[in-house]
Amino acid sequence: MGNKKILVLSPLPEPLVQALFQAKLAESAEPLEVDIQTYTGSTRQELLEAVASANVIIGDYTFNTELDEELLRAAAPCLLVQQPSVGYQHIDVEAAARAGVPVANVAGANAIGVAEHTIMAALALLKKLMMQHEKTRASVWAQDEMATYGVFELFGKTLGIIGMGQIGQEVVLRARPFGCNMIYYDIKPLSPERAGELGVSPVGLDELLAQSDVVTLHAPLTPETEGMLNGERLGMMKQGAVLVNVARGGLVDEDALAKALQEGRLAGAAVDVFSEEPVTGDNPLLLAPNTILTPHTAGATNESRFRIIGVAMDNVAAVLEGRVPRFIVNGVEPKFE
Repeated sequence: MGNKKILVLSPLPEPLVQALFQAKLAESAEPLEVDIQTYTGSTRQELLEAVASANVIIGDYTFNTELDEELLRAAAPCLLVQQPSVGYQHIDVEAAARAGVPVANVAGANAIGVAEHTIMAALALLKKLMMQHEKTRASVWAQDEMATYGVFELFGKTLGIIGMGQIGQEVVLRARPFGCNMIYYDIKPLSPERAGELGVSPVGLDELLAQSDVVTLHAPLTPETEGMLNGERLGMMKQGAVLVNVARGGLVDEDALAKALQEGRLAGAAVDVFSEEPVTGDNPLLLAPNTILTPHTAGATNESRFRIIGVAMDNVAAVLEGRVPRFIVNGVEPKFE
């Protein structure tokens, strides 16, 4: 078959990448000869030359190395752009489709980790965990005082889930034992049979916001969803409701959310994703009260990292063996020689 070149845009040590790929490719029925290159260039021209000679491109999980139309046209001979994450907003997938380049992600590989983080965050917000922790750390015995702030159970509350893909459904499975009422909004509703199995009811977005005690976000960032929770929609949420965003920072107007928290209209927010990452010092959420802020790690468990690597490696091996990979996001299948 001849040597095939794999270009890695993620900032990973080359010896690690070599070991991971060689271990996976060694499982192939037919020995595969590959050259693996971790990109270390710094100029646009170097990047153009690198993608133009690659048979497979592993995208950047930090989202810092964007693949725009010019780069994807240059990469047109390649069999696959494999993004080692669920998100792929830094890749122009429509331009890739025009260039005939398949783009795949690792759909669902981090779903369990994100779902667990969601439930953890919702419970922590309802029970004022961070406030109790900080007061106790400061030798303030706030046992009676906490009653004035309100410490709540998830039992009997309404959980509103925005986005009912794999992660949303994993959240449902973990929330069900807590005895909460669950509603959801998705532009592609579940079948009535699946919704019945899960015990969730579809509603409109505005209705969900008005009814929910806890709102969780699991939607992709697209031109249609960007800013979907703006000031007006945040104002529709119940007084004292809490918000968990483990999806994308761009889904929420961060200034409006910070204002709602400052004014006490919302009781709290757990935010794992930000409009700009790494988060900058002027982000309004850094000074907002009653927040739990984490650095985009909801799905970054040790277990999910292995799942992500496994899916990405499987897809690379598939295309190099002449098979169609899983989780193609732009509808383009590889053109095998």
